[in-house]
Amino acid sequence: MHSTAHGESVKSCTVLAVQADGSEVTTIEGLAPEGSLHPIQEGFWEKHGLQCGFCTPGMIMASYQLLKVNPNPTEEEIRKGLEGNICRCTGYQNIVRAVQYAAEQMRTAATAPVGAGE
Repeated sequence: MHSTAHGESVKSCTVLAVQADGSEVTTIEGLAPEGSLHPIQEGFWEKHGLQCGFCTPGMIMASYQLLKVNPNPTEEEIRKGLEGNICRCTGYQNIVRAVQYAAEQMRTAATAPVGAGE
């Protein structure tokens, strides 16, 4: 599973807890308030990017890191941003579509006037 520490995406299995001491750590559970979905999670749902419970959290957290630094990635940049996550369930096309969907949702939300949708 992936998480972010010091604003960087890391593989949780390769970081010891003591190494994260004093860091702000975000896991997939912390992306959105309970009962709601982050646009990336929604994108994986809407575009059928969900796979087994093993690689999906890592894909979502790697996507989160990618979209933080590049809110409008190309397909090639998305694939590069996800290359450390190996999925044996299927191809990556729906996952790429999910990240593209999330990027669009996040850009739209960022440009919406204050109070829009309330």
